[in-house]
Amino acid sequence: MGESVSPWIPSCNGSIRVELDGQRTTSDSGALLLREALDNSGVIDAPEDNLVDQRNPLRIRHSLASQVRTVVLQRAMGWIDLSDTDTLRRDPLWQLACSDARGTTPLAQSRPSQATLSRLLTCLGRGDNIDAVHEGLLRLVVWRLTSLNNGERPMHLTLDIDGLLIEVHGHQGGSAFHGHVGARITSPLVASLAETGDMVGGLLREGNAGPAENADTWIPHLVRRLNESTGVHCSRANSRH
Repeated sequence: MGESVSPWIPSCNGSIRVELDGQRTTSDSGALLLREALDNSGVIDAPEDNLVDQRNPLRIRHSLASQVRTVVLQRAMGWIDLSDTDTLRRDPLWQLACSDARGTTPLAQSRPSQATLSRLLTCLGRGDNIDAVHEGLLRLVVWRLTSLNNGERPMHLTLDIDGLLIEVHGHQGGSAFHGHVGARITSPLVASLAETGDMVGGLLREGNAGPAENADTWIPHLVRRLNESTGVHCSRANSRH
């Protein structure tokens, strides 16, 4: 006799039943598990209270939280191009995984379009929202650290600082021609935790920036924010360019 596995019900929507079925399956069912992790961490809902939304309230169809959730879940599941959201627009699993609504209501709702998500990224990149995005990122890092450490925060963390060379096409803002690379690039600095590899911050820089340009002011600021937000002492930083 085969083993019977009880259906799993995600906390985001009690109307959903996830069960093994050899005939009707989807390769994206992991999106529901990731939704569960996002909800438990609070990384999506917490920053929404501090984000500045300049949209007309009477014309809003998708909350910022549902849009951010859409971008994060799609990228985590391998749908990395914003145009993919149009491919998945009427997929019932994605309607359920990304929506704020419960029950079967999401099935009657359209998902955010590519244009809507493009405007979201512009909104998140504005100066008045950058801090809220960073706080959400740090909240996720702290949640993961405590989960891996039996509910306790570690006493010390090590930062890795890496310089990236990202080739762009056209004349995107912040890009510049780099003679050594022979291409138009941006040159951001990215900070991650050596212990877990989690990204904790980034600094956008023009493509012709020097390897350590602006690092002397950005790194102390980042360490201070980490200390204030996590209560963990970041004792040293490793730098690679």
